[in-house]
Amino acid sequence: MSKEFFRERLDTAGRIRQIRENAELTQEEFAEILGISSSGYKKIENADNQISLNGLRRLERKLHVSADYILFGKGEQSGDLWERIMNCSDSDKMFLMIKLLVYFTKTENSMFYFKDAQNDIDQSIFLMMNEIKKYISD
Repeated sequence: MSKEFFRERLDTAGRIRQIRENAELTQEEFAEILGISSSGYKKIENADNQISLNGLRRLERKLHVSADYILFGKGEQSGDLWERIMNCSDSDKMFLMIKLLVYFTKTENSMFYFKDAQNDIDQSIFLMMNEIKKYISD
């Protein structure tokens, strides 16, 4: 195994551990999300084994973490993201602004929300946006 390959495995394992810690999950809870045993997960976190394709999919669905970030440490480029924001509707921009406000005021340690919790937050934001629109139109 080359040094570069081993370094990449360590980096990936570190990002996975950081995701778990940010989500304030135990190794056992994280293993359950991945659908593997806790001993299997510990091997991933120690870079003895690598995360499976199925595990990457589960993290995307449950914690909204991209495979690009897990494997390569790359997220969407901020310029690309800004362009997408600028090309969306004003309503979508407002939704994003409120969602970011909620994120920065309600979360601790950059916690990743589970999909069900995120859906509840999104629903609350939609209700808030409707109230704002009613207030503005009155």
